[in-house]
Amino acid sequence: MRRFPSAFLATLGLAIGSHTLALAQTNTSTETVWSLEQCIDHAVKNNLQIRQSGLTIEQAAVDVKQARADQLPTINGSGTHGFNNGFFLDPVRNQIQNTQIWSGNVGVNGSVNLYSGLQTRNTIQRNRLELQASKLDQQKVQNDITLNVVTAYMNILLNQEILKTNQERLNLTQSQLERTQRLFQAGSVPESNVLDLNAQIASDELNIITAQNNIELAELQLIQLLNLTEANPASFSVVVPNIPDPDQTVIGFNAEDVYATASDRMPEILRARLRIQSADKSIAIARGAYHPSLSLVGSVSTRYSSGSSLISFGQTGVPQRVGFLDPSLSQPFVIYSLEQSEVKYPYFDQLQDNIGQFIGINLSIPILNGFRVRNNVQLSKIGLRNAEINSDIAKNELKQTIAQAYTDAIGAQKRFVAAKKQLEAFEQAYRNAEIRLNNGLINNVDFNVARNNLVKAQSDIIQAKYDYVFRLKFLEFYQGKTITL
Repeated sequence: MRRFPSAFLATLGLAIGSHTLALAQTNTSTETVWSLEQCIDHAVKNNLQIRQSGLTIEQAAVDVKQARADQLPTINGSGTHGFNNGFFLDPVRNQIQNTQIWSGNVGVNGSVNLYSGLQTRNTIQRNRLELQASKLDQQKVQNDITLNVVTAYMNILLNQEILKTNQERLNLTQSQLERTQRLFQAGSVPESNVLDLNAQIASDELNIITAQNNIELAELQLIQLLNLTEANPASFSVVVPNIPDPDQTVIGFNAEDVYATASDRMPEILRARLRIQSADKSIAIARGAYHPSLSLVGSVSTRYSSGSSLISFGQTGVPQRVGFLDPSLSQPFVIYSLEQSEVKYPYFDQLQDNIGQFIGINLSIPILNGFRVRNNVQLSKIGLRNAEINSDIAKNELKQTIAQAYTDAIGAQKRFVAAKKQLEAFEQAYRNAEIRLNNGLINNVDFNVARNNLVKAQSDIIQAKYDYVFRLKFLEFYQGKTITL
């Protein structure tokens, strides 16, 4: 089987890759190109974590409404209807009977809380504080998502620049290979030089593929943050701004200034303060259980029993002589005997006739309840101390994050200056090594040392540049400035 030279295979692979890249550029001509500002706005409106935090705000709002509604009177209706067989207490006659009847009652009762140790008022205030803290929770999530979007966006730009550098490096290696092949054919250099450059071309192509994969991974992360369910890295692209190199001017602020500004506006600090106030209100609510509770109560009720009946009296028609006969009377004095009978007592008539009303004051005085109130107060005090510690933790984390970002920005600025000088030196060393290699004065090992130094210097200066820009934008964000590129 015929074997193709490695140089031919490398050239073929490069041609196929260039054709694929050209097609990709043609297909992406109709893509939506996202700027950093568009990404941030879209993420704030559509990110799932931000939308989920909105549900917590709605729940907190309902808790406030319920706490305010607890001040209103409570009114409840009730009714029963059942069958009795055997001995029972008739609810209407209040007599013990042994029969089978249907009975029931209906009523309405209500109560108004007059005093309960100010627990209702303190609950309203606490729930309002929790509502404000929930809104700040959502702002914290928005800030985290914003910084994650900026990080993913910067990673895309970083890897795109690395890809561009790798492609230029491949072109240089390809040119070096062509010159070395001519020298080899002329007998000036050994064949090993050609083979080494073929291997270097394969390594450069691998670096290109790695950079392309890193771009796709960063794009995928950004797509997920934006919650673009139908998008994919192949149909997604971002605006590539012109990012200037870091200058040597001193950063116009320090970490303490940034922290002083951030501590007055960042949601993680403000919500910690609100949670301390909320915990203090929880203590007041728990202590309210020590106080007596007073409420106004009232009810209206009525009853029915099928065993109840009306008593009717009627004349028998048979006269009965009673008393003494009075001679002056033309007729004797007579009376008629009365006959007693029971008449059915209608249901609604019973309900109307048996209406009863009640109004009164209900006083409850706590005396002994298994130390439940005291333990609840102690638990609330523990919750207050925990909220205070969480506030200190949030302050320390913010201060540490800002200090770290400031230190990294200063370090990246210095590293860029050093990397720029290093790159200039290694570029000169690489050009000299290339000339000496072409003249046969050095071998490939020495040339690869110069080349690897140049590659590392190029990578270092790119990393320092984007690290500085990101840290600077990070600090500007904590100062309340809008992140733009």
